[in-house]
Amino acid sequence: MYDHVMHVFLVLFLLFLYLDIAYAVQLYVDDEVDLRVYRREVPPSNIGNNTNFLMIRELKFEQLSLFPASYKRSLRAMRESSDTDVVCVANRIKTPERLKEFLFSLPVNIYLSRRLYQHVSDEPLDQSVLNEHGEVKSLPHLFSHYRNSLLVVAPTVSYGPFLDRQLEKVSNDNKLFRDGTNYYDTMYHMFRKKRADFLLGFPAEIYRHQQQLPIQYRVYDIADAPKYVIGHWMCNNTLKSREFLQRFNAHIMQVYQSKEYYDAHLKWLPETAQKKTKIYLDEVLGKLISQTP
Repeated sequence: MYDHVMHVFLVLFLLFLYLDIAYAVQLYVDDEVDLRVYRREVPPSNIGNNTNFLMIRELKFEQLSLFPASYKRSLRAMRESSDTDVVCVANRIKTPERLKEFLFSLPVNIYLSRRLYQHVSDEPLDQSVLNEHGEVKSLPHLFSHYRNSLLVVAPTVSYGPFLDRQLEKVSNDNKLFRDGTNYYDTMYHMFRKKRADFLLGFPAEIYRHQQQLPIQYRVYDIADAPKYVIGHWMCNNTLKSREFLQRFNAHIMQVYQSKEYYDAHLKWLPETAQKKTKIYLDEVLGKLISQTP
């Protein structure tokens, strides 16, 4: 009798354990350093993993499973998921294409928009590709002039709707593709080693690398580009995901009002970028908080 009761108890325990795992939020992570930060093996090292670490810590009552995977594999997991799965990736920009297929959280982080970096050993850009403010008129115009130059890009990454549209008009002959995991760091190092002539980089990421190995670059803004981009959690479109994102958004509204959240952005930036980022944070968060009932 005792053995029978214990057997039933064990079966029920394993069933509940299975259900817990089945309904866990699956967060796919395409950067090894980010994964170690989320597992609390190393401290945060940039805006992205610092802000997401705050959110993961805040989600302490959620079942959260971390999966190391490329972005391509993450997309496949979201598309092939069942109705009971919650599958997400962090640090994604909203685009019209993605909005047709996936759900998005409230903003998790804000980055000053990508700028065009060039090696200082190369000749400065010809005035014909710049406007009166010294900004690159457009990427297609740039590469119609520099037909033999290379820009390192990640094909599965969105650069934001504005730059995505411009990149579509740039010939693949001018692109050096890099995909897979850790693409931010890999693209930077390919550029640093002069395997490419240009890099579209976030100022925060370039600053982080320059702290480790001081190298100066020539830098240009892209005319009419947005001043900042916003990163979100992007999840598969299921009822369970909608329910999760409601809880997620309730948590992040609390995080917005903490000093830690601002610090998670500002401490990774040079002073000039800190001031701009704080202005944009105040602008974006002020609107969100004012709209909350």
